[in-house]
Amino acid sequence: MHSKGEKIRKNFAGVEEVMKVLGIDTSSEVATAALLAEEKLVAEYILNHRHTHLEKLVSMIDRLLSDSDTKLEELDAIAVAVGPGSFTGIRIGMACAQGLSHVHGIPLVGVNTLDALAHNLMHCGDFLCAAVDAQRGEVYACLYRWEGPELMRFWDYEVIKVGELAKRLTDLNENAVLLGDGAVLVESALPEEVKSSGKIVVAKRPFTMPRASSVAEAGLKDLKEGRTFNCFNIRPFYMRKSHAEEKWEERYGKGKPGKSDH
Repeated sequence: MHSKGEKIRKNFAGVEEVMKVLGIDTSSEVATAALLAEEKLVAEYILNHRHTHLEKLVSMIDRLLSDSDTKLEELDAIAVAVGPGSFTGIRIGMACAQGLSHVHGIPLVGVNTLDALAHNLMHCGDFLCAAVDAQRGEVYACLYRWEGPELMRFWDYEVIKVGELAKRLTDLNENAVLLGDGAVLVESALPEEVKSSGKIVVAKRPFTMPRASSVAEAGLKDLKEGRTFNCFNIRPFYMRKSHAEEKWEERYGKGKPGKSDH
């Protein structure tokens, strides 16, 4: 028996229908939602403004679906960014996706934030370095390159000092494009001769920020391969403990802290 992600849907006239995926990303200061059909990006909304995710996300999704004449029941999956990134932002996006999944029975796809950023420049021939600001002089980072239709990951996901990442990219001695809100931090740590050479550059602004369309694109691939979750078994990808958890352990030792407000 085929899963929802594997079957070919047909309408009453016997015409094949394309899969539709709702993408959500609130892992940074950017709140973004997109509707992707297999043959096109139907709609995408981006709000690059801090502290509005909780109040704006639901209305953003509602308007996106309304403007595209799409009902929640028509979705084949909801793809949501699971991190790394802002702990609070990740929770907001995931809670929204889980609620919609639970009420409407829609499969979920968890998309790594760094993977989604690499999908901003699909089929680019250069190396792509996704870098998300992790505070404290660090970034969450990973290195990729497109090889034909496949996105290849060359490093493990890691938390790394900005200067160390800049040195590693310099030593790579390859053309590379920086993506994410940590891109400018990494660029500033590069040697002047590397900056002037143009070998390592920051992507243009529309491609540097998180895009829900990229989350949906990465999610569509997982959906087709049957890698889905439900509202109970999807998990965030934090990579490290929140600042509140670390402070708790400093004060009380290892144990279960209270709610983080990071």
